[in-house]
Amino acid sequence: MTERRIDPLKPGARAIQGLRAGVVTRTVAGALDYVLVLGATVGSYLGVVIITFLVNPIDYTVPTWPFFWFLLLGFGYLVAYLWISFATSGRTIGSRVMGVRVVGLRGGRMHWGPALLRALFVVAFPVGLFWAAVSRENRSVQDIVLRTSVIHDWPVPPDQVAIDDVELKRLD
Repeated sequence: MTERRIDPLKPGARAIQGLRAGVVTRTVAGALDYVLVLGATVGSYLGVVIITFLVNPIDYTVPTWPFFWFLLLGFGYLVAYLWISFATSGRTIGSRVMGVRVVGLRGGRMHWGPALLRALFVVAFPVGLFWAAVSRENRSVQDIVLRTSVIHDWPVPPDQVAIDDVELKRLD
């Protein structure tokens, strides 16, 4: 008796697996990431508020930060988050939810240096993402300059891959 494996991907997902992701998918993934980083930034401020209270509860006054400090902290958190995500798995939490991954020139994992450049570029020039809306190749300004791609890539456990349905897609 032949054992038949169940394909964990829906037929529509299988058809676009490995192809470049569009601007809507990438925008939703980025929005999720921004919300997470915003939460970490606000959480850091609340941590300072709580620690300040615990250190001196009698003369406690709520610490105030200039908006610039929030921006600077958020910038730092976002760059670090994207950098580590791009260099390790190519996926942020938002990317994982949306089933996309950032890959380097040859379709593999990005190295630490280029991943840092991409993270800085994405945070400093987020509007560059919207070039993917007019690009025939679904590439953002960051992708073009740094020679990267964001592809549909749902993680599938190796024991669940239906070998007979797998077809590799070129990035070029």
